[in-house]
Amino acid sequence: MKLQALRLFLRIMELGSLAAAAKSLNMSQSAASRLLSGLEHGTGLRLFHRDRMRLVPTPEGTSFFAEVRRVLVAIDDLPRVAQRVAGGTRVRLRIVSMPRFAASLLAPAVAQFHHLHPEVEVEVAIVHRRELELAVANQSFDLGIGALPLDNPGIESQPLLSLPAVIVLPPAHPLASRKSLGARDLAAETLVVLGPGTQLRHDVEAMFAADGLTIHPTIVVDSLEFACRLVAQGSGVTIADPLTPATLGAGRLAMVPWRPRTLFHVGVLRPALMPSSPSVERFVECLRREGRQLGGRLARA
Repeated sequence: MKLQALRLFLRIMELGSLAAAAKSLNMSQSAASRLLSGLEHGTGLRLFHRDRMRLVPTPEGTSFFAEVRRVLVAIDDLPRVAQRVAGGTRVRLRIVSMPRFAASLLAPAVAQFHHLHPEVEVEVAIVHRRELELAVANQSFDLGIGALPLDNPGIESQPLLSLPAVIVLPPAHPLASRKSLGARDLAAETLVVLGPGTQLRHDVEAMFAADGLTIHPTIVVDSLEFACRLVAQGSGVTIADPLTPATLGAGRLAMVPWRPRTLFHVGVLRPALMPSSPSVERFVECLRREGRQLGGRLARA
């Protein structure tokens, strides 16, 4: 498999056309076409649908793109790695997290770890659940922070924090003064939810199903922070753990506990069969310390 073919594929995905990709790589369109055909033949994948002058990625092409980008980023990073090794800076900690836990849990833990261990280079990536599983399982990162449960033989998970489910509403909403709310209380509300396939969407659907109901979302988004910002603008209500709404600032959102009490679980994820380094163990200590402090603050709120 030629590296040049992978770079061409990446540019086609980014630019949307073979001609633009070929031009960016200083090659003829005919040479680019042969290179792309060779890549598809060599991988056994049909990467694009041909639609007149456009190339439309297939589902296989989209999945392959995520892996190719990861590999090429790592290759392009090799000069920096060599420079770091030559300079004697050998310790690096690679962390990946779902967006839900980045601002409230990961950021203070990274700051705490850096204060205690400034000699360690820390690399952080924020990705969605599916990408996180892949990144941890293939050992691209030393550890991850994600929602549990998780069933992946390539990942070892440890519980970190359990968070109560809450309904997030505008502060002036008529339901904001209630002590608790259930699925039937939201029947007439505009429901903002995450897209299918996300852990939070699965959890919310299960919460409604426990009450014999099916969710009928009005607005579907791919970010819980964006969902909460929509709620703050008066565009509906959403169901979440308290972390993301709390980071948006007091007074902007109201949170009412879900009835019956339901917990969302957060875990530390590590590549299976990969020994943990001292830096990983020290960072997990920082995470657990921050998790305890965060849990205490939420309990007092």
